[in-house]
Amino acid sequence: MVLALIAAPGGCTRPGCDAPATLTAVHHITDWKDGGPTDITNEDLACDACHALVHEGTGGWKTRVSPAGAEYPGRTERIPPPHIDPERTPRVNHRHHLGDLLSAALAHYRARRDTEMREHRRRWLREPAGDAAGGEVP
Repeated sequence: MVLALIAAPGGCTRPGCDAPATLTAVHHITDWKDGGPTDITNEDLACDACHALVHEGTGGWKTRVSPAGAEYPGRTERIPPPHIDPERTPRVNHRHHLGDLLSAALAHYRARRDTEMREHRRRWLREPAGDAAGGEVP
């Protein structure tokens, strides 16, 4: 079970935290005292500093498993307290998932390339025949 838990999240699951699995401990998504099971479906990894941020009350982060229809189903979502995000938008940590980072980088690159190509085509089709200075090509 420990190896699967290390392999799935790869490290601390709080968004932005880069603590590797070797510096984390097992965290219950739903607390054991609240009826949460002690099995892999209810556990994730958290470093000591981030684990201390998960607590009841208005200042604490909440954890939950991302639902089936979400962008990252089955991954641990962290819900920030209202003073960090008044909307309390659930977030996942992408730092230990290189595929997520690569996909985001490629999407950004492709969007930029497409914008540059559209601009290039727009300028090229509007420019008169000849060189860039406006003269005729010999």
